[in-house]
Amino acid sequence: MRSFHMFIRGIILAGYALLLFKLLLTSQLANYVSPKMHPFIYFALFVLLILGGMQILRSGMNTSESHCHCDGEHHMPKTPASTVFIYSLFLLPVMIGLMLSNHVLDSSVASKRGVQFGAQPLAESTNSQVQTEEKDLVEEYLRDPEGYMKKVDERVNEILQEDNSAVQSTEKENEQLKNDLIGTDKIVVTDEKYISTINMISENVEQLIGKKVEITGFVFRERDFRSNQLVVARFGVTCCIADASVYGMLVEGENVAKLKDDTWIKVTGTIHKTTYHQSTIPVIEQPAIEMIEVPDQPYVYEEY
Repeated sequence: MRSFHMFIRGIILAGYALLLFKLLLTSQLANYVSPKMHPFIYFALFVLLILGGMQILRSGMNTSESHCHCDGEHHMPKTPASTVFIYSLFLLPVMIGLMLSNHVLDSSVASKRGVQFGAQPLAESTNSQVQTEEKDLVEEYLRDPEGYMKKVDERVNEILQEDNSAVQSTEKENEQLKNDLIGTDKIVVTDEKYISTINMISENVEQLIGKKVEITGFVFRERDFRSNQLVVARFGVTCCIADASVYGMLVEGENVAKLKDDTWIKVTGTIHKTTYHQSTIPVIEQPAIEMIEVPDQPYVYEEY
């Protein structure tokens, strides 16, 4: 009986490995997690294959040979019903993932999350790392207050230097992007810098009024939009689609009313400004709209 359970558990682990392999093979992994997380997926795939193979191999051994000789006892499901119930909890996600086609987030999800016409200002950096270390060093402080305070001061100086370096680098990149946008006659919002470009246009809309802009995305409408308004939008992902946010630009024109939600379009027009929910946001006027196919990579990713 124990060998049966080992075999089933090995199959489940191998099933999860096959699910990850399917996503890699079909180039669909980026539809679920950000590319910066892919190394962890590769590692998980390797570990699942190893563990699954070990379980399957052990299931063919004699019970006495395969037993781990642990001090504690491994509890197995006692009835067939409990066995089916417990293992189905793990098998169903694998079967669903392998059998069903991949689905891209659309306007039905965007309507629940709302669209961002520009990111909010970044929160100021905190000393959370310092606070965590201070907790860990309470005992040391009680033993040697002077030595403790010296260590804290050294660590604070290190963190401040790291933060200042990161802030200066980000400010330099943002300033360069701003100058590039102001200095060009036509702004092309690329996938690589989609979110940062949207944010920069939003923050500097006064200086960019009258410039041409080209942007791609899917059609999305808020409930209070007029018939001549839509947003050309993309989902921006930080780590995985669970944290995806909607970024885009407002488009106004008489030729947009006939476009259906979730239609992928390329919009070329002129940047102006308007007011939406008491906030000044950029808007694309006099739009030229071209219908396009869904891109191979429909999501855009946060830059760090």
